[in-house]
Amino acid sequence: MHIRTRVAALSATLLTAAALIATATPAHAAPANCTGGTKDHAGTSGTAWYICTGGDGGYAFKYRVKHPNPQADTWLYGYQTACVPVPQWLEFRYTWGQREVTGVAFC
Repeated sequence: MHIRTRVAALSATLLTAAALIATATPAHAAPANCTGGTKDHAGTSGTAWYICTGGDGGYAFKYRVKHPNPQADTWLYGYQTACVPVPQWLEFRYTWGQREVTGVAFC
């Protein structure tokens, strides 16, 4: 009876380990071979673009916006565009002094 208990415990452990391995998500490599730039429109606005052609995962623009109250004269941070997967083209329209890109985030 003692052996049956050990065999049952070992079987349960092996089944649990197999289930964890089967349902584990693969590790993601960060996007690679990335490039980006901007195209100005009349010096007051423009379009920022970014694309990665290698790796896994996705990327998004981080940006800031000017406070809606002009007397506050401050920027609000913490905004981010939707995440796009590799190798999708990412584009963001901005207006200098109102809405500006601050960086790129891998997601």
